[in-house]
Amino acid sequence: MKITLKAAAKLNLTLDVTAKRHDGYHELRSIMQSVGLFEEVTLEENNSGAITISCDKAGVPCDESNIAVKCADAYFKAAKSECRGLHIDIHKNIPMQAGLAGGSADGAAVLFGLNAMHKAFTPEQLRTIGASVGADIPFCLLGGTALAEGIGEKLTVLEDIPDCAFVIVKPQIGISTAQAYKAVDSHGMNMNPSTDIMLKSMTSPADIAAKLHNDFEAALSLDEVRSACSHLLKQNGCLGAQMTGSGSAVFGIFDDEDKARAAKSSLKTIYPFAMAVKPCDSGIEIINASE
Repeated sequence: MKITLKAAAKLNLTLDVTAKRHDGYHELRSIMQSVGLFEEVTLEENNSGAITISCDKAGVPCDESNIAVKCADAYFKAAKSECRGLHIDIHKNIPMQAGLAGGSADGAAVLFGLNAMHKAFTPEQLRTIGASVGADIPFCLLGGTALAEGIGEKLTVLEDIPDCAFVIVKPQIGISTAQAYKAVDSHGMNMNPSTDIMLKSMTSPADIAAKLHNDFEAALSLDEVRSACSHLLKQNGCLGAQMTGSGSAVFGIFDDEDKARAAKSSLKTIYPFAMAVKPCDSGIEIINASE
């Protein structure tokens, strides 16, 4: 069987790092939002007896270290079945080291696609398998708007956010998740209750924009991120801007899609990646399937 899926990027409207656990993981509270920037992942079963992977983007590991391969392996182990052979092909659109969950979206697409083929697990069980591989994978499977807690595996579905548009820019600098958490540990937990504050009211794009917060942005304090936020706010008139996830991508929120498109066109002359997107209500969608 062959199946092609699209997997959405995520933005963190809030991100509070609340504690460091004894096992080294960090607890967080975050309001996450899927947006219309998609990876395209194709799974094709074969008789090779191996899980192989290819990608059209240089720098993406095409071996067992790739999160998509790890998810495939985790799926078959959880199902207690051997993989007869699987090839994963990724058409990559989400920038790497950006905080947009591109790798996690790939992994979620693999889990979703394999479950469409084999139907071994419920959606809840699939998210549990995903959490064993990466903290953002459960949300990437769920999609839409959700409160994430724990290390990201505890999800509460929220109402769709009001109609709006986002412009995402990615500075040249890349940030690893490990680097971001190290900065938070050095900076100290500030116990900012931004997630609780936003949960009380998300009635308009301006309401959301006024409550944006990201502990990683505060801890890393990067000139490139400040400059990107300034370009979005001062030169392009967005309602609010901040870094997403562990960075380095920055997004601005607009109440008008035409304004967002105009800002994207302007920012494309400055940044290697700039895109205007709308929120979306799902994380993974099947776009083609054949026997």
